[in-house]
Amino acid sequence: MKRQVKPYSHSPLVMVIVLIISPFFLSTFTLKAQDNYSSPAEVNKQIMQIKQKAGGNVLIHNLTSSPGGFDLLMMEIGVETGSENVNNPAIMVVGNMDGNRPVATEAALNLAERVISDNSHYNNLTWFILPMGNPDAYSRYFDEVVYVDSRNFLPHNDDLDDQTDEDGFNDLDGNGIITKMRLKSPDGIWVPVSPDPRLMRKAEYKDGEKGIYKIYDEGIDDDGDGKYNEDGNGGTNINTNFPHLFEFFKPSSGLYAGSTPEVFELLRFAFDHPEIAMTFSFGNTNFLLVPPKGGRKGSVDMEKISIPEEIAKMIGFDHTRTYTMKEIMDKVQPMLPPGMEVEEGMIASFLGLGAIVNPMQEDLVFYNSISKEYKKYLEDKTGKAERLDPSPATDGSFELWSYYHLAVPVFSMDIWGIPKKKEEKKESSGITIEKIEEMSSEEFIALGEEKINLFLQESGAPKEFNAERVIGMVKGGQVNPKQMAGMMKQMPKPQGDKKKGDPREQSLIAFSDNVLDGKGFVDWKPYKHPTLGEVEIGGFVPYSDLNPPAEMVDSLLDIHIPWVFELVKKMPQLAINFVEVSNKGADVYFIKLWVENKGFLPFCTQMGKRNKMPVPAIITIEGKDIEFLSGKQRTAINELDGQKAVKHTWLLRARKGESIKINLDSKTAGHDSKQIKLGE
Repeated sequence: MKRQVKPYSHSPLVMVIVLIISPFFLSTFTLKAQDNYSSPAEVNKQIMQIKQKAGGNVLIHNLTSSPGGFDLLMMEIGVETGSENVNNPAIMVVGNMDGNRPVATEAALNLAERVISDNSHYNNLTWFILPMGNPDAYSRYFDEVVYVDSRNFLPHNDDLDDQTDEDGFNDLDGNGIITKMRLKSPDGIWVPVSPDPRLMRKAEYKDGEKGIYKIYDEGIDDDGDGKYNEDGNGGTNINTNFPHLFEFFKPSSGLYAGSTPEVFELLRFAFDHPEIAMTFSFGNTNFLLVPPKGGRKGSVDMEKISIPEEIAKMIGFDHTRTYTMKEIMDKVQPMLPPGMEVEEGMIASFLGLGAIVNPMQEDLVFYNSISKEYKKYLEDKTGKAERLDPSPATDGSFELWSYYHLAVPVFSMDIWGIPKKKEEKKESSGITIEKIEEMSSEEFIALGEEKINLFLQESGAPKEFNAERVIGMVKGGQVNPKQMAGMMKQMPKPQGDKKKGDPREQSLIAFSDNVLDGKGFVDWKPYKHPTLGEVEIGGFVPYSDLNPPAEMVDSLLDIHIPWVFELVKKMPQLAINFVEVSNKGADVYFIKLWVENKGFLPFCTQMGKRNKMPVPAIITIEGKDIEFLSGKQRTAINELDGQKAVKHTWLLRARKGESIKINLDSKTAGHDSKQIKLGE
């Protein structure tokens, strides 16, 4: 399916002028990076070349074809490719699920090249690598007219009229990219940013400001309905079509979770491979730099939980009233066997309270620990440099589905982010909330009004809380420094001066000016629009905020990709640590065995405990004429924290000198075995 990107039909004279100046526009305004990245066809060609290099250690799975006709090729790398007898755990790696990060696809290809270059990377681990998860959206980067859109080419009637995909973008100024149009209008809501009028911000009406401009995407009203570019080509955003927190009735999410072939086949592949122990995504998020966070409000009010009548009678609750989650947990805990702790997820699952929407606290421990290690690694490699935070995971994304449904650890990298704009250094109070928390009332008052006022401003405290008032409250005993620090921790962080515009745009235009020689922004130019009249066309160049200049890519990959192998070393790895056999006489033997998780990551995650995933590891004891007096021939291990060991015991009867074999088998955490001769 060929997508339609519509250049606007100009008069012959205008077309001649555009043709003459086009090289100037292209060299001045666009990054011209397309030639340095791999097109969809080139990506799949490189995948086949990787297979040729590695021979039988690489198997190509053609998962499906996208609506645009591109093949989704998954590489399977390992010594068990094509084998029905699978013993090694696996890691699934996806690239560019949003389709707007060419560097993410390059990263996945680079990782595959590094994996096959050293067999120690795949002797005991299988890799499933999908470099191009959203090829339709990815292909837009290589079009003659470039714009960012994460949807595939599945037709969709966005504006619910009698036509489909009829009103997309138009390249009005002929420079090969889609930017913005701004129109002066009495009912406009936008004003230029005073330090840099190239940028726009919304008018602050509460301060008496009046808007000047309306802003549109570059284009015309193709279908004559009074709206601009509201029904472009496509489709479904692959990375919002996964099951967890799928948004119904949102056009770009698809008809239902897994409705697009790319996602459906990836789901099928994952569930057909229960050996997947970890997933990794190259894309817009970076769980290594900014770990997943809680705080999302679910659909269930945990302060007002109703308990069905049958369950209430069974466990002694009153079905006519509501309970808090804490009340339920406190009442249920004494009912559980000794050593078993009640958990919020357990109650939510039992009562059917809906989807879990926040990471489990125990899992955040390892996420935060790994994040600290990663940041230290980056600092050692590149020095300390501040960049803008990566995007959070979107509802219905691969990352959220991997954690909440597959229940495996999921990590991600965005490879590159816009450097923060360097601000002029201001006078600082030198005080932090943590320091305030440790102060006595006398120490706080001794700071003085000037320093306290500066601290309050830095912390984003409301204007009415000035130093004089706060000192008075402390002196009067209404609040102490620790209480004040607790309140300030709950306040939202200061957003900076809104009249300076969006901090992200400030950083992006600084990057364009200082690093890209201005090629990341198109200066506003007047244009006679056929329906809007006099407008100006300009704005940020597509992909300039998402993708590093091509000449930076090799060095970025050399820094970031090796960390993936460090991360893999942290995967759970079960082993038989020690076996002790005691002869109790009369051919009775007491066996003590310790199983150790040598990895840093737990087997399994707390989300896995809730979801009962992955399948348990199994200890089996094999031998001739064994009678089990205590313990079982098959023993399940459902969980084992990282770098911990657990003891298992058996009492069995067997003839002296008989050999027994103890096997430890796990689909996601490895295998081990011990051979023992009884009586020795």
